[in-house]
Amino acid sequence: MTGPSEIKVIKKRPELKDLDSGRVREEGKELLQTLIRGLVDHPDSIIVTYSFGDKTTVYKVECDQKCLGQIIGAKGKNINGVRAVISATLARKGVRAIVEIPYYCVDA
Repeated sequence: MTGPSEIKVIKKRPELKDLDSGRVREEGKELLQTLIRGLVDHPDSIIVTYSFGDKTTVYKVECDQKCLGQIIGAKGKNINGVRAVISATLARKGVRAIVEIPYYCVDA
């Protein structure tokens, strides 16, 4: 052997076309809305909007304050589960997703 050989690792991310990006973000919005509405007693009060950058989408959930406890769940388990599902689903399609709800701060 003449020397150590290098292993070249190529990570391939899915390229998101402009046409697909809008569709993917809308699908994420619909999925998030469905998940959140399934958790609360008053599903009509849930409104999901989003803003986006190049590869990151921020979903904002607006709701009545009385639904907030149901969305967050005990020790944040409900919202953390929803965030995990949304992040994993959109990550497969090349989009980073952040879910924000009012009055609730995420510990970093």
